[in-house]
Amino acid sequence: MIKKFYKIVVALLVVTGLNSCSDFLDRNSLVGLSEDSFWKSEQDAIMGVNTLYSANKEFTNSIVIYGMMDDFTDISYQSFATGLTTGVFPTNAGFYLTSWGIFFKGVYRANTALKNLPGISMNEAIKNRSIGEAKFFRSYFYFKLWDYFGGVPLYDTPMNVDESYKPRNTEKEVYEFIVKDMTEAYAVLPETYDASNKGRVTKWAALAMRGKAHLWAKEYAKAAADFKELMEKSDRKLLADFHTLFRVAGNNNSEVIFDVQYIAEQGHGIATDRNYGNARGATTGSQRTRPTPKLVNTFEMKDGTPFDFKNYKNAKGGEFNPNSVEDWKDEASVRKLFENRDPRLQQSIVLPWSTFVGKGGATFLYRFPVVTSDASAYVPVWTNGSYAWRKFVETGSVYVLQDNMPQNFPLVRLADVMLMYAEAKNEELGAPDQSVFDAVNAVRKRAGMPNVSGLNKDQMREKIRQERMVELCGEGQRYSDIRRWKIAKDVVDKVWMTDFNGTQIRQRGFPDHYYLWPIPQAERDLNTALTQNPGWE
Repeated sequence: MIKKFYKIVVALLVVTGLNSCSDFLDRNSLVGLSEDSFWKSEQDAIMGVNTLYSANKEFTNSIVIYGMMDDFTDISYQSFATGLTTGVFPTNAGFYLTSWGIFFKGVYRANTALKNLPGISMNEAIKNRSIGEAKFFRSYFYFKLWDYFGGVPLYDTPMNVDESYKPRNTEKEVYEFIVKDMTEAYAVLPETYDASNKGRVTKWAALAMRGKAHLWAKEYAKAAADFKELMEKSDRKLLADFHTLFRVAGNNNSEVIFDVQYIAEQGHGIATDRNYGNARGATTGSQRTRPTPKLVNTFEMKDGTPFDFKNYKNAKGGEFNPNSVEDWKDEASVRKLFENRDPRLQQSIVLPWSTFVGKGGATFLYRFPVVTSDASAYVPVWTNGSYAWRKFVETGSVYVLQDNMPQNFPLVRLADVMLMYAEAKNEELGAPDQSVFDAVNAVRKRAGMPNVSGLNKDQMREKIRQERMVELCGEGQRYSDIRRWKIAKDVVDKVWMTDFNGTQIRQRGFPDHYYLWPIPQAERDLNTALTQNPGWE
């Protein structure tokens, strides 16, 4: 697998000096894999391209503490205060600078590879694949820059220091650049790999990302065509068991299209255990990221009808009040709230009176109110009334190296593509056709949920958005979704983060200018040609 190359990549970065390139601003990222002693052999080519996977992993590692950025939305929240959740992040915040630096470092590495690969005497198939990988990642890093920052400078060659002060290109120009690179990557990347190269990007990953770029640009017909081709021609299939998708046992499954790969070794795993995990897990997680009551309440009943607290009674026979601490103390009443719900709810989230298999394989019961003195009870880190993630949290004690889970993290999977197809096709047409219903229902059927039918265009739009919310929760898709749909301010701004019993934690913030991140001030200080995004001056 490609993850076996990770140590080679790290060694390469040390040899070539790239370990000092913490961001694009120090300009050290403008030198590296271009030394005369490198880019001479097939092994050099493979090792050089592998550094692109390393850069992508670096960004993933930097956002796992924020629930892959779902914590900046309405479905998850940070247990610790941060400016991106409260709306007070300054323009010079290190988070923006770090992200900008990682992406442009990746762009530079891709450009360096693309400059040197054609001149290497090597196996032509591997050369073409390597060129495809470099174009894929250059396009992918620019997609991330476009998504978060809007228009950015476009570089298609390894920049010398005096060449790296371009002004921003327009968003349309960046979009067109992304599409061109993904199209060229799609033409040369293989459909599949042998076992020793599992995890490398395929032509289907390129097609998915091109379709995603079209969708973000509201080119709905083009997006739908790309997603349709992937659904019909690729070997990707929905995995029968939803929960296995988010376990080590599900690594390299039939549904994943593009992911970040990890192994259970110090410095080479992902910290989902600490950030998504809980105190009863083998590595004692911190529940830094937590699902919100809004997310839990969005999961439908098993028959497809909406969940509504008005349909439930408290211990005294009155209507269950979700903001009453007393109502949540009655076990029988609370258990009923989570019965006969969308199966994905229990598979994604640890709920009161559900069980969790933790340290030593012991089964812990989440009693509420929390009983800290009971060794057999599930005790969350936050005891006032907290949901916890089950997604991406390993059970038992098979993996005990904290912050280093060998759990591949999906960036694009088939269910996501099916829902993006449904969205694009629904927006393209005056009313949803059968293919839109088929795509949504395929995702729901795998989950054990009934089909939807008889919806008009507006109703289908809302159903697709709801389905993305529950199917992809905790995977980081929601942050981009609510921003591209222009609903982020409505669903986030001035909304209180609460425990499930209504206890207020802190108020969220999403000012008008949060739809785009600021161009990092330190970068603008170096490159005065860069204009700032509105509202961040």
